[in-house]
Amino acid sequence: MEMTACNVCGKIFGTSSGSVCPACRKLLDIVYEKARAYLRDHPRANMNARELAREIGEDERLVEILTIEGRFENKSEGLEENEVEKKRKLLLDDLQRNLTTAPQKQRETGTYGSDRHGATRREK
Repeated sequence: MEMTACNVCGKIFGTSSGSVCPACRKLLDIVYEKARAYLRDHPRANMNARELAREIGEDERLVEILTIEGRFENKSEGLEENEVEKKRKLLLDDLQRNLTTAPQKQRETGTYGSDRHGATRREK
């Protein structure tokens, strides 16, 4: 475990990874939830860290640290919202088409012996 200074408060703490102390990590998590809620409610918003921090009423430095950590990266691999929706619709249509055209294998019921050995039931 090495000693490092927190990027937020400057306090020295022991860590095996990361550069934010546990107390500031909790603060960053709260700021992240606020920012995430704002961005979810305003999906077309195109703003930098300063503007986002002003909108949610938090310190710009905290939003910048979250950005540097990669917490605001787009999970849809750069696709626009309607492109993602089109891709989902195509996948759903393909799945439905496969389900309706798949051959339905109907199995005749019988005994274990007839299934296993191909024997038919003896007549009495």
